[in-house]
Amino acid sequence: MGKADIYESDYLENEEIFADLVNGVLYQGKQIVKPQELSEQDGELRSISMNQTKKIIRDKAKMWRGTAFVVFSLENQTKVDYRMVFRAMLSESMAYDKQLKKRKEEWKKKENQSSEEFISGMGKEDKFIPIITIVIYYGKEKQWDGARTLYELLDTKGNGEIILPYISNYRLNVFDYHEYDDFGQFHSELQSVFEFLRYAGDKRLLGEKLKKNEEKYRKLSSQAKALLAHLTNIKKLPDVKSEDIEKGEFDMCKAFEDMKEEGRIEGKAEAIIEMGYEFKLSEGSILEKLRRKLDISAEEAQRLFAIFNKKAVL
Repeated sequence: MGKADIYESDYLENEEIFADLVNGVLYQGKQIVKPQELSEQDGELRSISMNQTKKIIRDKAKMWRGTAFVVFSLENQTKVDYRMVFRAMLSESMAYDKQLKKRKEEWKKKENQSSEEFISGMGKEDKFIPIITIVIYYGKEKQWDGARTLYELLDTKGNGEIILPYISNYRLNVFDYHEYDDFGQFHSELQSVFEFLRYAGDKRLLGEKLKKNEEKYRKLSSQAKALLAHLTNIKKLPDVKSEDIEKGEFDMCKAFEDMKEEGRIEGKAEAIIEMGYEFKLSEGSILEKLRRKLDISAEEAQRLFAIFNKKAVL
């Protein structure tokens, strides 16, 4: 599990947040799943065949009234995982297989089994826990453009009308915040979290949202702030300490103002560096211009120079 996965998984430990996520993504905000009805489940699945072991770890799995809700988070990716339909199908198949194996162990202890029950390792009336998978897409650069159903991935050679009626179509539950302008379907701080992510690339609109809902953003949990820091460029701000990022101990509104200021400084730095190369100035001269014109330290000038150094491209 990558570092960003850990932040997402830790955030979803909160049962109020998890319930709100399920209700917002699947039930349009209706309060179907209650936090107090959730219980933790093991997210690890293993399948062993022909001396090979396949392991899948879901980011978070919880049980609700005999139904398992599973969350896959595609963390901070700029590229869509075009395999996701297959990944989710495999995960669910392995989860059902895990239940079946457990049931078989129980049936081994039973007496007076029919031949069918003995072969199956289960009875005719046995039922299994339903699995619902939700995929949260955090990609920043574009909307999810991958398949959402199995049918979209099948090459039927123009014979879809003949073939597809006999193939079960798997449907992926993807939540992509790019597709929403409003997040009123969420009733917890998830509303602010997804809103911040949605408008993080448009500082003017994000500024308006923060100003309108300043109190909500100031009250974000430390876990939410830590997650946002790792999904946006807050973590790159020189005035925000790494240890504060880890703990989520910083002011979101101030961090946003710092983001805007950082953007302005970087824009000016890029123009100064481009002009420096145009006039064939040395690296030392460009660094000195950055330091004086932007009133920054030599270390900061070096950092900005490294970002926009056109020599690396030429």
